[in-house]
Amino acid sequence: MNRDRVWFGVALLLCASVVLAVTSVAAVISFHGGANPSAVVVVRFLGGVLVLYTLLLVSGAPVRLPKRARMIAFAIGAAQAVQSFGLYTSLDRIPVGLTMIIFYVFPLIVGVLVAAIGQERLTGRLVAALIIAFLGLVLVFNVTGAGLDPAGALFAGLAAIAWTVVVVFGTRLAGSGDSRPVTLHIQLSALILFSLALVITGEVRFPAAREGWVAFAVIPFLYGGAMAAWFAAAQIIGPVRSSLVMNFEAVAAIVLGYLVLGQTLTPLQLAGAAIVIGALFVARRRSVYNRT
Repeated sequence: MNRDRVWFGVALLLCASVVLAVTSVAAVISFHGGANPSAVVVVRFLGGVLVLYTLLLVSGAPVRLPKRARMIAFAIGAAQAVQSFGLYTSLDRIPVGLTMIIFYVFPLIVGVLVAAIGQERLTGRLVAALIIAFLGLVLVFNVTGAGLDPAGALFAGLAAIAWTVVVVFGTRLAGSGDSRPVTLHIQLSALILFSLALVITGEVRFPAAREGWVAFAVIPFLYGGAMAAWFAAAQIIGPVRSSLVMNFEAVAAIVLGYLVLGQTLTPLQLAGAAIVIGALFVARRRSVYNRT
């Protein structure tokens, strides 16, 4: 694979990581303004659909998928709806750090799944990098002395498994073609399914404060752009490597939390961030980033 193309994919993923971290900060601000997680999830999926549809129209690329591919994409969208439900339910039950530590097991699950289905070959260096990145995240979120609600942990694990399905089979469905129509159908399916579920079981509460509305309004655009970048980059360097690079989202969230929300960075968290970044360098050699 062309080295410049590989680094372009890595750069796309790093940008997507930062944008998703900004999206998380915006979500926190919107929560402070009166919104609830259900509202954020719905508008996030709506943004993904609108941004991707606009990109396809502007570029003149086809929007529709063949019937079989469309059905598969809708099924993957169901997995993404489950991922969002699991993640936000976990955040409601256990501390954010515990949720994210459990959720970020997904790169390891991705690696196991793609090896099991023969989509990629795992190298020892990549396995080591994935493990190092996860251990670094434990320090990044610096969770000590917190009680663990089994249900909250279960929902976080469910979110990790569901997101693994989205990553692996979404990338496989897109193949070497344009990933945007596939991503659009996945997001549309998740939006429809999650909205239907909310009609039956949930309450959507929008922000009341002006600051909350401003943050709430930018979420769909940030998320839509990040998802478009994610799937495009995953086609270049593969789902396992993409999942590894996306660990940088945690580091970006810690930094933005300090700069925007005034959250304090502890020495232990800084050490964890350094370990995560170190794992990226462990995985940067050609033998790791090349697809087989």
